[in-house]
Amino acid sequence: MINRMQEKGVALFLAVLIISVILAIGLGISGIIIQQIKISENIGDSVVSFYAADSGIEQQIYDLYNLETHSPVYEVDMINSASYNVSVKCSVSNDACLPGGEFDNIPIVIDPESPEYCDAMNFCIKSIGTFQAAKRAIEVKY
Repeated sequence: MINRMQEKGVALFLAVLIISVILAIGLGISGIIIQQIKISENIGDSVVSFYAADSGIEQQIYDLYNLETHSPVYEVDMINSASYNVSVKCSVSNDACLPGGEFDNIPIVIDPESPEYCDAMNFCIKSIGTFQAAKRAIEVKY
């Protein structure tokens, strides 16, 4: 009888311990799920900003070969509130970028150690697309 008096609180203690473990697991899983839901809400914005950056690349390539004057940097706001910022650099091997050439107003960086150096055949074009809080960048070397 003395043993039973000492063991009365063990069942209650085990029940509280098991409930606490289940609660901790549930809260941990719900925290992970909430983070994933927040991330997945912004995926649509990311896709729109990627396509805005792609539009910037396409527009710059078109402008390089179809316009008489060339701007090395420009920004465009699109109808859907997205925007893109495009910059173009000439390659050292592109003779049209030398003074007096067709693209002489587009910058050339000669130092290969510089982060601005373009090691492509003709041009390096970088476009950053933005939509709401999402930004995506594309760089093309050709």
